[in-house]
Amino acid sequence: MFARYIITILPTGETLPHPVADESGTLRLELPGRSVTIETPDAVPDTALVIRHEPDQITITEGHPIPATTGGLPHSGIYNEFIIDAAEARAHNDTFGLLACYYARDGRALRLSNSLRLLRRGAGLGTDELGVAEMFLFGGWTPSERIIVRDAWRLAAGTEYRFPLDGRPHTATRLTRTWTSVIDEPVNRVVDRVCDLWNTALESHFDPIDGPIGLMLSGGLDSRMVAGAAAARGKQLVGLTFGDLRSDEVKIAGRVAETTGAKWLPSGMDADFAFERLAFDRVNRVHETMYNLMWDANAPLLAAEGVAHFSTGATFETVFGGQKDADKRRRFLLNLRQSLLGAWKVPAATAAERVAVAEAIKGIGRKRARHYAPLLAEPYRSLVADNLAAAEREVDERVALIAATGPITAAQIRERFDSEHYQTHYSRNQERQLFTYGTVVLPTIDRDLANYLTNLPAGMKYDHALYYRVIRRLYPDLAALPVPNLGTGVNKSQLRIELNRVWQIQRKQRLTTWVNFSDWMRLDDNMAKYERLFLEQGHFFDGDAIRAFFTDVRAGRRSIYDGGETTGFLNLAYLQDERRMA
Repeated sequence: MFARYIITILPTGETLPHPVADESGTLRLELPGRSVTIETPDAVPDTALVIRHEPDQITITEGHPIPATTGGLPHSGIYNEFIIDAAEARAHNDTFGLLACYYARDGRALRLSNSLRLLRRGAGLGTDELGVAEMFLFGGWTPSERIIVRDAWRLAAGTEYRFPLDGRPHTATRLTRTWTSVIDEPVNRVVDRVCDLWNTALESHFDPIDGPIGLMLSGGLDSRMVAGAAAARGKQLVGLTFGDLRSDEVKIAGRVAETTGAKWLPSGMDADFAFERLAFDRVNRVHETMYNLMWDANAPLLAAEGVAHFSTGATFETVFGGQKDADKRRRFLLNLRQSLLGAWKVPAATAAERVAVAEAIKGIGRKRARHYAPLLAEPYRSLVADNLAAAEREVDERVALIAATGPITAAQIRERFDSEHYQTHYSRNQERQLFTYGTVVLPTIDRDLANYLTNLPAGMKYDHALYYRVIRRLYPDLAALPVPNLGTGVNKSQLRIELNRVWQIQRKQRLTTWVNFSDWMRLDDNMAKYERLFLEQGHFFDGDAIRAFFTDVRAGRRSIYDGGETTGFLNLAYLQDERRMA
């Protein structure tokens, strides 16, 4: 299950200064000279976390680590683990840091928490203004481990922290081997190796499960890869697809379910899907996120089928999909080159290429500052403008740090940045909601598989080319089904796939997607209800600007996209709302 927690480590005899839970949600454990208090205001501590208390050591685990067959840390799976003795506290997490955890130190007191609100209250900390500005500028994530709580930070992915409990500075050692080199092997050998690693991951992640596996099934490559895997391992699969039941994408998801023998639960996002099911306030209060809200609204349908294990294709798009160009002409030419000449070698990033990567990331913040900062009330509007330069410096620093980890290409630098910030933000926000209903199992983030995929040449992975080869090898029946954004199956050459894509774009005959958030918002009074949520956050948003924005949306002059950006802004407003601190 998912439950908020804060762990406070103090010298024996010192009183907890800012308790956040009552006695039923508090567990106090003692070590020689140390007192460890675990507070879980939403649950009983020893049911929310796995706690092992020995005379000289306490081990606390959140999530589900899966020891890799090759041994060592980090483990596979999704987890945070804390090992505390009288001298130090150690913390380590999974390869991608999918369960967010934050820390703060005050003298000899150490606090660890998966909740920004609890950390702020339990440590008596203020707001980090740069962190707030960055979360707004980058749509809900920051370009470093900075968070919105002052003097507190997020644990970096795949890293071990050692916190001496006598007040000395902590150390952080990156354990994961993702994005550290470029593997130079023939493509056929790479396909063999990926398939071997994938099947080994399934043996560890799926084989021990006794019971149905619930899959958030979109019909795209990522979820169908997992669907094929579950079927191949003889697992009972229940696939849930939400969205426009008339869309091509939802129909394709039904074909994926039929091909894999899965029970299929289509859940319509239509006039019968009540706005209140999105539960903005509750999801934010519990998970401190509002993406993807439809997961929270639909996961109970899977639970009603007896599902206690959930899976998705999360993280595959970033680490396996490969870089692609926004420029359609260049994208076509590169795919043509790849089809005729094979994968191309790309050397380690030059200084100019590193700058270009940083500039592309900074462009995201500049664009959002232009388009969305006027929606904010003071002092937040000025805060965003005043901190743009500092946020850009942090982007530069993070890109330089990533580039220094090994002789990696510009595409790998961007891939790691997107994974550790943008993609991890979205994956984490989804998984936290599923954790409420059971165990989340993601073979896509198996440690050894992740290490291999992230160190493959950029040219080999370009625009899903390697992904297509692997799925053709492993699951040919699924490769033959259309992919929504391609309009064709991937059981063809890269050239034929790309020619079909271009043809569809030119004729404007692309398949319809699973949901259009803007269209659903126009049903009944959904738009008015959504607007009201922003107007209720008068401390954060300028009322006149919000009303003007929604007037433009109703008139078709602006778009709310799929809800990802606007819900990200609303999430940040809620996190700053003093009424929701409890």
